[in-house]
This record gives sequence, C-alpha cells and structure tokens, in this order.
Amino acid sequence: MSEVLAEEEQKAREPLQQAIQHDNIDLLHDLIVKEPELLDRVSKDPFPNTPLHIAAAEGKFEVAMEMFILRPEFARKLNPKGYSPMHLALQHKQYQIVRALMTLEPELIRVRGRHGITPLHYIACEAKDNNEVELLAEFLCTCKSSIEELTSRCETAVHIAVKNKNLEAVNVLLGWLKQVHLTKILNWKDKDGNTVLHVATSGEPQHEMIKLLAPHMDVNAKNFNKKTALEIFQGHSSCNQDIVKILRGNVIRLYLPKISLLKLLTMRPTCFEKWAAFFYIEDKSVREVILVVSTLMVTATYQAALSPPEGYWQDSSSNALTNSTEIAHGKPHQAGKMILSGRQLYRFTLLNSTTFLISMCIILAAIVPLFPDTYMVGLSMFLLATTYFFSLTTGFQNSDDGAANLIEGFFMVAMYVFFILSYWIWQKRALVQQEINATRRRIGDF
Repeated sequence: MSEVLAEEEQKAREPLQQAIQHDNIDLLHDLIVKEPELLDRVSKDPFPNTPLHIAAAEGKFEVAMEMFILRPEFARKLNPKGYSPMHLALQHKQYQIVRALMTLEPELIRVRGRHGITPLHYIACEAKDNNEVELLAEFLCTCKSSIEELTSRCETAVHIAVKNKNLEAVNVLLGWLKQVHLTKILNWKDKDGNTVLHVATSGEPQHEMIKLLAPHMDVNAKNFNKKTALEIFQGHSSCNQDIVKILRGNVIRLYLPKISLLKLLTMRPTCFEKWAAFFYIEDKSVREVILVVSTLMVTATYQAALSPPEGYWQDSSSNALTNSTEIAHGKPHQAGKMILSGRQLYRFTLLNSTTFLISMCIILAAIVPLFPDTYMVGLSMFLLATTYFFSLTTGFQNSDDGAANLIEGFFMVAMYVFFILSYWIWQKRALVQQEINATRRRIGDF
C-alpha cells in the first residue's frame, strides 16, 4: 500500500519538477490552478525538500523567486539533510539566487542549518575567490546581527574562517568588526573555551593570522584547559620568537586580580561598590533629568571659575596700603588676577569647587557602566577638570596663599582619585564580562 502511495506522489511531483526544470512560471501557476493544495502537499513533511529548495539548488532563478513570493516560509525550512534553500544555493554556487534571497529577506543569512551552520558560516569557510569574498562582505553589511550566530560547537564565523585557514575571509571579518566596533566578538569562546587566537595557534600555527588577530584580542584569555594562546604556541617544536613577543602582549593595564563570576556574586560589596550603587537609578527618565541638571551645574561652575565675582584686575599696581578706604582700589595687585581675596576667595573656591566636583562625579558615575563606548566623554571630562583647576589656581592674587591653595589642591586630588576609581570599577566589570563571554554571547541591539 505504501509503495502505491509513493508512486502516486512521484507522478504528482513530475509536472512540478518539469516546471522547475524549465524555469517556467506560467506552467507552475497552471499546476496550482489545477490543484490549489499542490504546494501544501509537497511540503507537508517536517523536513520537506520544497520546490524552492530544488529551484535554488538547480539555479532556476525565476521559479525560485516566484516560489518565495508564493510561500516565503519555504525559505526558512530545512530539508532532510538540514539545509535551507540559501544553503543549497551556496553549495551549488548559485550566487545570483543567494543575492536575490538576501535582498528579499536579509534574516535568511541567520538561518541555522546542519551543525548550526548559517549561510554566513558557510561562506566564511568557503570564500576563496573575489566573488565569494565579496559575497561575505555583502552578508555582513546586509544582516549585521548574523555575526552573533553560533554553530552547534559555539563557533563564530571568525572561528570557522580561522579553522579553515581562510586568510581572505579573516581579513574581511576583522575589517568589518573594527568598523562596527565589535572586535570583542574575537574573544568569544567555542565549546572548548578556545578563542580564535587559540584556534590560530593550535595544530599548524598560522603566523599571518596570529599577527592579524592578536592586537585586537585579550592575549591572556585561557581556554577550558587553562591554557593561553602563548602556551599552546610554545608547545610546538618550531617556535617563532616574533610571534611569542606578539602573544605576550605589551599593553600596560591597571593590575586587578582575576575574579570568577561565582566569587563576585557571593562576596560582600566593597565600600566603593556600595558608593557606586548609591548613584544607580533605575528609572531612565529620572537619570536623564539628573544628567541634564549635572551638566548645567558643571557649565555654571566652570563659567564662574573663568568669571569670578568682582572679576579680574585690569591693571597692575604696587601701591602700599595707607588706610582702609584705599583697600578696594589702592591695594597692590597684578593685572589678570582675581579682585576677590581673603575669606571671600576661600568661600567662593570652596563652594564652587564642591559643586563642580559633585556634578562631575554624577556624570562619571553615569558613563562608567557604558565604557569603553563612552571613553571619549571620560577623557573630555578629565581635560575639563584639569583646565578648571588650572584656571582657578592661576587667578589667585597671591600665589603663596596657603589656604586657597590647600582648598584647591584638595578638590583637585579628589577629582583625580575619582577618575582612577571609575577606571578601576570599569576594569573590574570588564574582567568579569570576559569570564562570562562563553555563555552570554550577544552583541545587543543593532
């Protein structure tokens, strides 16, 4: 009985196969008119070999595009071998169909097939000639989020390219990652905890790839066997000393001990972390209001440092004081120095610097969690704080005024200590983030 049904099914498919073979859209629609449920019947299996799969593999462009218009869901289905129509088109080098499918639905680049391999993984492995390398670049630009897809071995497209020694593909992938500021993906680990640098140093070392990748990666990262890329490389009989120098790294970082996520969650928070938590506000609209007000306060206090009360002397005088009536206009002074002096100067310096310091701290507390994307803001604020203190200090009439210098020195040190603590907190967060990259591999909203 089953053999009879199979024969009938095969006879019913023959006209459809002819329509595909001749790339004849009219014949396809004639068949659908005769049997409206034709496409449902041929795709009823859980893993069907749909007409779109067949047309894509055979390069029948017009039928493939018509089939996508009629049944766009066919483009995401996997056949019994675990391939989508785009996978099959790539395997048979039907790049015209690949580009058309990519244009109609960019997300098809993310469809995971056999072994979790997406079209991006496939082309990263196979891209050898200019046309295929160009297609890889088109994939990346058309569907940016496709870069975060992983195979069943938790490998990125860069892992695949490095493993297959495809230097051309690695060049394209690395260039694109640098342009979109996503080089952190290079530090993602596969199921064995290997980054792409571990892969490049395993087996037969790939010197060119190591030179290409190492400057953009954490060379101290360890795989699940507790080995760095350098330790793997040094295990080979022929050990190139130039590569050893590259893998050692020469970046000077603020020293922080390695800490596991488990230890971080179970240890008691430090006083600095409690203080940082004090600035955390969940409501986004409230945070925006606070940042706006803090920015206005920084602007006002900085302007006050440039234009203090009573202003600056416009001329220089060395007249000695004769009586109290000449204090305002006859006391010795130097052009370009503040007229304000004594207790008034101390009061102004203390209040203005306190407001400036608090406002800067609030803004820094808001941007630290967003590092390194906001590092330019942090650098700009550091320079702003430097010019503020320099402007205020140089305006003192008496450069030997111990009280004024003491107040200014205190706030200057406090501001720079806060900058250092902010960097320390960010470095600690960054180290923990590296530890959990193997499990939280998502690049966020594009």
